[in-house]
Amino acid sequence: MERAAEDLRFLTGEGQWPEAEKERRESDNKPTLTFNALPQFVRKITGQIRQINPAIKVSAADSEASGDVSEIYEGLIREIEYRCDAPSIYESAAESAASCGIGNFRIRTDYCDHVGFDQHILIERVFNPFAVFYDPRAKEPTRQDAEFAFIIEQMRLDDFKESYPEADASDFADGKLPTWWSDWRGGETITIAEYYWREFEEYEIAVTEMGQVIKGPFPKELRLARKRTVRKPKIMWAKITGSDVLEGPTRVVGEYIPVIAVTGEEIHIGETVYRSGAIRHAKDSQVSYNIMRTASVETTLLQPRAPYLVTPKQISGLEGFWSEANNANRPYLPYNVDEKAPGIPARATPPVASSGLLQEAQVAAEDMKRTIGIYDASLGARSNETSGVAIQSRQKEAEISNSIYSDNMVKSVAHAGRVIVSMIPEVYDAQRIIRILGEDAQEKLVEINKLMLSQNGIVTSNDLRVGRYAVRVSVGPTYDSKRQEASAGMLDLMQRIPQAAPIIADLVAGSQEWPDADRIAERLRKTIPPNLLDDDEKTKDDPQAQMMAQQQAQQAQQQAQMQQAAVQADIDKKVADAAKAKAEAAKSEIEAQEAAVRLQLLIRQLNVAQTAPMPVQQANPGLMPY
Repeated sequence: MERAAEDLRFLTGEGQWPEAEKERRESDNKPTLTFNALPQFVRKITGQIRQINPAIKVSAADSEASGDVSEIYEGLIREIEYRCDAPSIYESAAESAASCGIGNFRIRTDYCDHVGFDQHILIERVFNPFAVFYDPRAKEPTRQDAEFAFIIEQMRLDDFKESYPEADASDFADGKLPTWWSDWRGGETITIAEYYWREFEEYEIAVTEMGQVIKGPFPKELRLARKRTVRKPKIMWAKITGSDVLEGPTRVVGEYIPVIAVTGEEIHIGETVYRSGAIRHAKDSQVSYNIMRTASVETTLLQPRAPYLVTPKQISGLEGFWSEANNANRPYLPYNVDEKAPGIPARATPPVASSGLLQEAQVAAEDMKRTIGIYDASLGARSNETSGVAIQSRQKEAEISNSIYSDNMVKSVAHAGRVIVSMIPEVYDAQRIIRILGEDAQEKLVEINKLMLSQNGIVTSNDLRVGRYAVRVSVGPTYDSKRQEASAGMLDLMQRIPQAAPIIADLVAGSQEWPDADRIAERLRKTIPPNLLDDDEKTKDDPQAQMMAQQQAQQAQQQAQMQQAAVQADIDKKVADAAKAKAEAAKSEIEAQEAAVRLQLLIRQLNVAQTAPMPVQQANPGLMPY
């Protein structure tokens, strides 16, 4: 961190002179000039980064996902990026990586407004590159493999006590301060931190003999083909001080820690990581350039200020005039005649400009270019290359030598897409209307998670909660740039093949950005033979065809309404039949219960009759038994 902070100070022009040398020269009233050449190299790298235009693409990743929903995901991500000015956030983090080795940004959720409970996703900048601490064991450039991360900020003690009156403002306990976090508390401020960490929820899943995947616990009688233990990540968040928890802990939506790093060049030596930006190894060349250029300027300044060779007698009583001889433009300098020193006072031989100083300054400037990998042609200066191909080749070499910064930014943008995709099902989990953006930046309102009736019952349309979706990043020109290139290509085609001009004139006019370009294209389309137009273009220019298309659309809509009404009637009939059957079943069950009760009473009476004692009969001599 100390070397990264020194890199940023060098980039601003501070600290480019060794302190001891600077103090010595200032005490002798000598200049310490700074010719800061480093910002131009960083601007060149960030200029290359701004041209790649990373775009997040979403595609279906399993059988439950659909292409239509993936387009909604992609359009929603574009809308989030547009609303948050995400390109500026990505570029700022990449510029920080090129300057000091690392930059960061974050993703979080918040309520859309103050009157409801709908939430949306936000992409935010982390201005201080040293405010984020990742798990030291994380190795990925994006730090997506970190098990925890901190985002720290300094807060005044008065504000802290007002916001958290019951919180403990003390420091870590003695000996408990982490070695990598040495500035927790100082003066009238206190450091608070947002703490993210990853937990895991463990459970078992199994595959039945029919191929169905189910989640445990499993019935004992169910026969399973195989099973395994799953560890599902769960992201937690809390706001803490060195000795107290201010807010949380609470669960954060998604499966990833929503803090993303953009790194510079990293070299792994064993378990130690050396991270640097573009200017780390150019600092010595910058110091050497400052010293040589300052010495050369100092020599040049001393040439018209060479000291006078005089005797004490020649200037006796005239010291005031001679002490200001090099500072004031006096019309004359009086002197006394000294018999021992004939002649008039004269200047000493002035110092001669050293070609060695200028040569060393030039070598230092070349050293800066070599260590960074950017040369004159890439910086826009005139160089030995004379042809456009040679200049482009040199510029291409510079882009390749510093491509690690743009590559790492693309990786970070791709991980940001994965973070957002994992958040979307939980943030946009209810039926609502959202705005999405197309690739051409056209807005569109889409209703998501909508319940609809079908022949199979109730289904959900545009369900963002079902299926898995994959993320990739494409780089290249923006839609407007592609449109301009297409327009230039069509104009060139018309010049090369003039006979094609009447056929494609309407397309060429429609691709222009003039006022009323669409109206010009419509008028030109009317002059094209109908057999050269597509069916939709014929319909667009033919009022009768448009009317027929509208009638067909109305008929299709009426048929759809009739079908929906028929489906609804069928569903209502099935619901009524089910209710009737349920009522009859309930009635039959009551009758069966009553019959069972009567049967039980009858059985009980029979049992009582069988166990009762029989009455004894008296013998009657006049009656004979049967």
